[in-house]
Amino acid sequence: MLGSLFSLARPLVHALDAETAHRLAVEALKYAPALRPCTDDARLGVDAFGLHFPNPVGLAAGFDKHAECYAGSLS
Repeated sequence: MLGSLFSLARPLVHALDAETAHRLAVEALKYAPALRPCTDDARLGVDAFGLHFPNPVGLAAGFDKHAECYAGSLS
């Protein structure tokens, strides 16, 4: 289901300029309902630069530089 929705939305999302896409992502996360974080699967752990990360997902530095959607970003 989600894959089908992404296939439909992909051309529209790729047509946006970077700043507009960024603003839409921040606004969507700002109003997203708070979800209970799921547990990380140990198989997804990554060791890099002498540090251990529980999963390979990260946010770019400065994504939420005004702290508008920190709660949504943690879900």
